[in-house]
Parts: sequence; structure tokens; C-alpha cells
Amino acid sequence: MPTDATPRSPQRDSLPPSPFPTDDPILKQIGNTPMVSYPGLEGERLLCKLESENPTRSMKDRIAMGILTEALQAGAYDTVVEASSGNTAGAVALVANRLGVPCKLTCPEGTSPHKIGYMKAFGAEVHTCPDVDSDHPDHYRAVARRLADEEGAFLVDQYHNESNPEVHYRWTGPELWAQAGAEMTHLVSAMGTGGLLSGSARYVQEQAEQAGRDVTVVGVDAERSNISTAFYGEEPVPYDTCVEGLGKGGDLPTMWFDYIDEMRDVPDERAFQQARTAAQEHGMPIGPSAGAALSVGLDISRAQPDARVVTIICDGGEQYFDTLFDV
Repeated sequence: MPTDATPRSPQRDSLPPSPFPTDDPILKQIGNTPMVSYPGLEGERLLCKLESENPTRSMKDRIAMGILTEALQAGAYDTVVEASSGNTAGAVALVANRLGVPCKLTCPEGTSPHKIGYMKAFGAEVHTCPDVDSDHPDHYRAVARRLADEEGAFLVDQYHNESNPEVHYRWTGPELWAQAGAEMTHLVSAMGTGGLLSGSARYVQEQAEQAGRDVTVVGVDAERSNISTAFYGEEPVPYDTCVEGLGKGGDLPTMWFDYIDEMRDVPDERAFQQARTAAQEHGMPIGPSAGAALSVGLDISRAQPDARVVTIICDGGEQYFDTLFDV
């Protein structure tokens, strides 16, 4: 078995076809991302699905591609709007650019220049909003809803649009099963909107059941966040985490808890340190939320030597160099 981060087969040329076919040479690069064995462990005990290989270095390219192409084909819009302080904004900007439709994005003050750079690089109109409570009319999500209403635009609404997990059910899940279904015992991913893990887990669980096997699905949240509390029916805690991309809220329409077996919380510093270790010791630059997921994948692999753990690396580390390495 390989002990370095070399790709496993099948890879891009032999994975299931995209459910969102396109002739666009840039959009064709979304999806069919590689899976590699994590070099920090011997053998293929921990496998990493590198969503950082998408064009904007994030799995959010998938939902932008799936949601926008199908809505455009249905005649749902001629302008797109989304609220995002993270990777979704850049993904929506890219896909809207290639589809030839105007794009308006809202984000809070303090959004990293790197992420705003993605938005502006693809020609999106960016509205920076004050960092206020979510019930304030100037909150960036409220502004996005207002823009969409005023202009009759299509609001992606990644936190409430069930097309989010549906895209991953139709696209990411089949890839995971093709790459590791024969041996996968655990599937691990960070949860923000919950769409990535929910949709992927539903597909994997269905396939495992048909094969007469069990796959344990583990969601990863921050220590001071409220996806885990919602999952276990506990009282919410004050949200306070520095890890971008891990969820704030409780149960959302994009979180299909029926397909998730357990949640694990990771302290901020461990998430950041794991991301640094992956880059500095193993040549794998990843973001802090992926670091949180990877730390849980490592815990499972070390505790259960016979397990074959698949961890989804939801984005690359380039967007976080300023917070990870003080550049």
C-alpha cells in the first residue's frame, strides 16, 4: 500500500460523470476531485477527498454549479444574489461569470481580502455590510434578501436551499463511493451548512445498505457552535469560534441528520494546528475546518487500526495563510 499522498484510482477520467454536464472549459474542472492517502499514517487507513482541487479551491464550486445551472435552465433568474463571508461567494461569482449572468454578493465587514478578491476577480458586484446581529436589517443576509426581492433576482440561500445537499447526493456521494466504497468504514466531514456531509452521507449510506455493510458517518463542529447541540437535542451554547466554515446555528433544512451517526467537536487551536501540520509536515495545505475534520479522522484511525476512514478536505489552505501562518 502507498504511504505517501499519492492519488488512488479511480481518478478524474474514470469517476461517475457529472450530473451537471457543460461544454464550458472552466466549469468542466469542477468535481471529480482526487482521493489520496494521508501521508501521516502508514497504508491507506486515512483517505482524503481533496475538494481543494476545484477551481476556487473549495467544494462550494459544486453547489454553485449545480444550483445555478439548473435554476438558469428553468428560467428562474437573470441575476444571481448570495450572502457569504466564505468560499460560497467566490464559487457563485465564478459560476455566474461563466454562465454570463450578473452576480451581486453581500458580505460582512472583516471578510478576508483573499475571499473578496475571488468575488471581484470574477466580476461580481460586492456589497460590504456592517458586522451586526443577524436580526438587524443591515446584516449581510438581510441585505441579500432585500436585493433579491427588489431586483427579482435569484437568491442562492445556501443555508436554507435543500438543493445544497441534493447536489452532493447526486455528485459528491457517487464519487466517494466509486473511490472508496469497497473499503470505507467511516465518512468524516466538517459541517457548516451541513449540505456536503448530509448529501454525501445519504448516498453512501444507501449504497452501503444495498451492499450489506455499515459506514459510520461523523460530522465535525467547533467546540463553541450549535450543530452538535442540535444533533444531540442539547441546549445551544454562545457561538464563539475562530474557525471559518464551521456552523453557527442549529438544525437547518440543509442538515439531514437522519444520515449522520455522530457529531464530534474540535477546539479552535486543534483545528488550526492540524491544518499547519498537514501543510508543514505533509505538504498538504488545508483550511482550518478541514483541519478539524482531519483531526477527527486521525482520532478514529488511531483508535481503530482496521478502520478505513474517508475524510473530506473541503478547501485548501491558501485562503487562510494570514490566520494560519501570520503572513
